[in-house]
Amino acid sequence: MFDKFLFKTIQNKKVCDWNYDFCDDVYNEVAKNKIYITNLAKATQLDARPLPNNIFEKYLDLLKEEIGEINPKIIISFGNQVSSVLLNEKINVSKWRKKSYNLEIKNKKYTVYPVYYPAGIGTRNIKKVLEDLNWIIRKEMNI
Repeated sequence: MFDKFLFKTIQNKKVCDWNYDFCDDVYNEVAKNKIYITNLAKATQLDARPLPNNIFEKYLDLLKEEIGEINPKIIISFGNQVSSVLLNEKINVSKWRKKSYNLEIKNKKYTVYPVYYPAGIGTRNIKKVLEDLNWIIRKEMNI
């Protein structure tokens, strides 16, 4: 869903090479494509150590408020942990790939697709992530 040149640039840039102008380019591409990105944990770290569920659960109500405000057509959750916390159900992406779940917030139903977490050690599943995302896009756009 991103411009191919920008996507390639994002993949090749080191974190320390991101500047305000480049971030603006990325944010503009996100907005142009009507993509909303948020972090359930509302936390960043210098390393990629796992966070306990209670950190995610602490911000779940805020995430649901964001979802209600944005009113997305679909939601893609990355990883077993975030998907499980969001859906309040034990999710194992490897067993339930390409399956959607219903999430109800204030009497409105949203379609959620859990996929593999594509960063850190999750990059070993990047081909599956891309396959699943492409499948979701085709399914949702009726292609």
